[in-house]
Order: sequence, then structure tokens, then C-alpha cells
Amino acid sequence: MKKNEYEEYLNLALSTGADFAELYYEKAITTTYKLSNSKLDTINNENRLGIGIRIIKNDECYYTSTNNLEKANVISVIKKLLKNFDKGEGKKIKLLNLVDKTNNSKIPYKQYPIEKKKKLLQKMDKIARDYSKLVTQVTGGILENSREFTIANSNGKFIKSNNNIIRIMVNVYVEKNGVKEQEFADYAGGKGYEILDELDIESMILSMTEIAIKKLDAKDFKGGELPVVIAPGFGAVIFHEACGHGLEATSIAPKLSVFSDDYNKVIASDKVTLIDDGTILGAWGSSIIDDEGNITKKNILIEKGILKNYLVDSQNEKKLHHKANGCCRRESYNCAPTSRMSNTYLAPGNDKVEDMIKSIDLGVYCERMSGGTVRTSTGDFNFAVETARLIENGKLKDYLKGITLIGNSKEILKNVERVSDDLVISAGYCGSKSGMIPVTIGQPTIKVSKILVGGKE
Repeated sequence: MKKNEYEEYLNLALSTGADFAELYYEKAITTTYKLSNSKLDTINNENRLGIGIRIIKNDECYYTSTNNLEKANVISVIKKLLKNFDKGEGKKIKLLNLVDKTNNSKIPYKQYPIEKKKKLLQKMDKIARDYSKLVTQVTGGILENSREFTIANSNGKFIKSNNNIIRIMVNVYVEKNGVKEQEFADYAGGKGYEILDELDIESMILSMTEIAIKKLDAKDFKGGELPVVIAPGFGAVIFHEACGHGLEATSIAPKLSVFSDDYNKVIASDKVTLIDDGTILGAWGSSIIDDEGNITKKNILIEKGILKNYLVDSQNEKKLHHKANGCCRRESYNCAPTSRMSNTYLAPGNDKVEDMIKSIDLGVYCERMSGGTVRTSTGDFNFAVETARLIENGKLKDYLKGITLIGNSKEILKNVERVSDDLVISAGYCGSKSGMIPVTIGQPTIKVSKILVGGKE
């Protein structure tokens, strides 16, 4: 759309006295490649084009969207939205000149031939199958997403940007004597196929296949309140779910979070510094601007155990008396934006992993976390551990099955006893009020002094 069209639509949205109006235009392409039975099984393409319209008056927010960009339809959609407002005195605005915040990948998705993508997936399949006859199936996938968007609002902002994300995924399935196991690995980033320059495919596949096979002999475990060591990377899902969501304005502003009254208070051990950083170059959850058109930032949420900041969008900054800090995100033009995490991680410390293991007589090493549930109002959580090992007499022993971690966000924050320097960030998706968005979560290896470990025995 042209500048004068954005201005016309915004002025119509403001015609009944709204305090704020915003237009969000989006064009996105998602392509997925799936390998199964050693063959490139499926290629799917999804195209998305549309506009989202947000109008705010007296803290009341109304949102609608449409994929029909014909002028008559957009005007009709806005007028229907205006029926929610009492008549008032409108205002006229002029947009500033367009600011271009787009960037380009070194090797765009279209410039990397499909045949090479096919060979990449088949290579992953072959490495796993050649490693052991216990491998029964390998599934692989590549996800590419390119998104261009323009934001225009009644403050005069007129800005466009883009995001490119790619994720390479593999599942290895093994079986022995009727026992079945699997292991998952992925590598992702906000870039093009230059991502392959930093990925050691062979090491990744061999490592995960070996672990899957070892899990075939996993033992049952009684559980109990025990010390645990959580491996770097996706183990941070606990902090993302049990802590991160509770620091978003969507939970803080209506006082639905267990942390609502804890600003500037000690809520964790001094080993805990939790950061959300949307500026990390090439990361899966990064962007140049957020979905309100604000420059993304590095936000220190918890600093040495003290709650220092929240993730705040423009709509909630007045309620919280905190400035918006570049964290407003949405899945697509179909979703109204709100405060969300981007790349959330526990900052590295100086402790040694071997010392953590040696310090435990009986405990659990959580090598790879899975999904779970959390209640932000209380902080209570329950997470499954996909891959776990017994720690006994200061040494790593058998693989364990059926392990869960049960606890409370405030308790686990205070029980972080040691933090190493081996920070890893891992890709995933996060679902919340503004849809499903790409995020990374990360941490170094940590030791939690005690937590309730659920088992099968």
C-alpha cells in the first residue's frame, strides 16, 4: 500500500476520537521440507498476506484483520470496528517518511536449490542409519519463513522491516527387544543457508543417535526431593514458562502474576541473572524492530537475584509506569500484538560442571527437557524430562525414564546454587495471547539444590 492509503485508513480509524490507531501490513511465505523413509516426502508452501487494524481509546483496545486489501473492504472493516466507540472529536495525522529497517540473508532460501536441501536431509538420515542397525526410522525437516511487514500508526510512525528464520530438525527412532526410544535435535537461526557454515551435522546426528540407543536401557527411578543438574540449552524451558511469562505485561498489568508485587525485590539467588534480548544477531527469536515498530532491546529482567524489569508493550506502559522496551510481538496480522519474550536466557556464571556433579550423592542430570505446564498466578509447574541420567556418588550413571520436575517458580529461582559458563540457546515456539511465535531459550549448566523429582518406580 502507498503512504496516502495508510494515512487515509488511520484518519478514518481516528474519526470518532480514538487515542491511538495502528495498521500492520504483512506478507509472509513459509516453506517446509519433510523427509521420511529416506526420501523427501513432502514440500509445503503457505503464503500469507493481510492487514491488521488496532484502535485504542481509554485503555480499551479493539482489533480486526482482513486479507482482502481492496480499498472498499478495508474502509468497511474499519467502520465496523468503530461501532465499538462512542462518537467523539477526531483528529488528522500525517505520517513521517518511511523508515526502512530490512536486512538480507547472505544465502536466501530461493538461492539454495531444492536438490541441495534434499541431499542435506538424506545425509542426516544416512549418518543415523549407518551408525546402528537399531535405528528404525529417521524423520527430518527444514522450515523456512520469510516475513515482510510495515507498521503505520497515529503517532506518525511509518516503518518497514523483515524477518527470515530457518530451522533444521531431525528425529531418530530406535528399537531393541520391543523397547522403543527416540531423540530429537535441531539447529535454527534468523538467517539464510549460511547457517550451514556453523552447523556440524555429523556430530549432531551421531550424538543424538548414541543417546537414543543408550536410553533403550533406561531404568525406572523412585524420585523424591533431590538436587538436579540441568544441561545447557533447552533446559531453560523451566525459566521461560515458570518465570518469563510471569514477567510479561500481559500477566503483570492485571496482577495475574506471582511476581506482580516484586519489582526491585530479591526473588532469586544471586546466581540468577535473567535476560531477554531481541537484538542477538542471527538468533531465531531476534528482530530489528518489534511488532509495534519499536527498536528491540536487551532487557535485564532479573539481575543477581533482584527483579529489575518487566517486558512491556506500548499499551501497558502507562499502567505499569514502565516504558515500552521493544518486546511487542505477534504471530501474524491476524493477532493483536502484546508483550512477549524473544531470546530469553540465564546469564553465564563461573562454576564448573564437574564440580556440580561431584557435589551430589544422589540426584538427577536433566539432559533434555520436554514440555510442561505452569500457572503464572501461583508459579506452580510440572515439566517432563525427555532425557535424564542418574547422579550417584558424584558420578553420572544410568539413563532414567519417566522423570518429571515439579515445583514452584519462586522456589526454583532461590534454589539455583551453581551456574556454569557453557551458555547454549535453543529454538522453539511460544504460544500466548498474540499467537505462536519463534523464541529462543537458553542457559548454561545449572545446579538446583533441591526440587521434587517425579519418577516411575
